[in-house]
Amino acid sequence: MEEIEQRMSQRLKQVAETCAKYKIRPDSVNSADYAIPHPPAPQYSVLYYQFQRKKTVYCPIYKAASTSMLHWLLSMKHINAEYEMKTRHRQISEVARQHYPSIDYPAAAELLKEAKKWMVVRHPFERILSAYRDKLENSTIGREHGTLHFYEKYGRKIVAKYRKATDNQDETRIEPTFAEFVSYLIDTDLTLYADDHWIPYYLFCTPCLINYDVIIQFETLQEDVQLLLNLIGEKRGPSWKHSASVGRSKTELIRSYYGQLSRETIGKLHDKYRIDFELFGYSIDGYLSI
Repeated sequence: MEEIEQRMSQRLKQVAETCAKYKIRPDSVNSADYAIPHPPAPQYSVLYYQFQRKKTVYCPIYKAASTSMLHWLLSMKHINAEYEMKTRHRQISEVARQHYPSIDYPAAAELLKEAKKWMVVRHPFERILSAYRDKLENSTIGREHGTLHFYEKYGRKIVAKYRKATDNQDETRIEPTFAEFVSYLIDTDLTLYADDHWIPYYLFCTPCLINYDVIIQFETLQEDVQLLLNLIGEKRGPSWKHSASVGRSKTELIRSYYGQLSRETIGKLHDKYRIDFELFGYSIDGYLSI
């Protein structure tokens, strides 16, 4: 456990140093001094505050174990999430928000001072691919998870803008390709307009303004969760709701989608999420050689 604690300490140090590099700190007085576009204050409304037991605050990064974590939070209140989702036709985030209401400033700011705070991240490119496959790749399946909504709000517009008549596409396909989705991300100012499923971590959970006690990474998921459990005094951790695709390894999936992109496009996508890469120590090296 000592080695895990040291790794977490180094991880939090890297976050702090990256934030300092861009002149963003929890005690910053004037957001005009920031070296990059950044929210002037934490997004208090997106956080889940748990204070029935030991006070904790969770920031949900969608497509980074958020479903499992929200189920876990609900289990702490003995809520049958699956039952409520099926009988009321609601998303897990809606069920969780009902039982963990958002808290506004200044009460939220006071609670943040006392609570143990945590979030989960994964390689930004893995998350982008996961968001595409789950929300935009096929609008006819997974409608209980909002795929039709995402097609109507994003997919249709992406295709209209980025699909060319000369593109070698299946004429029956109405959804955007992965390459078209990536073009959309590259051309969009994500500091002003981004869905929660692909907004950069630093804009959504604002780790430069909130001193997180634990930042869980997919690469060390089990060990990081155990550290969190020890910190908040819980014995039972989350049950993981989503697993890797059957028959296809993560490497094969990444290669099949990112292999559609040029090195230049991958570089531009990296630029859009550069702060997340710096904050959490991720690299694009493996993607440039696909």
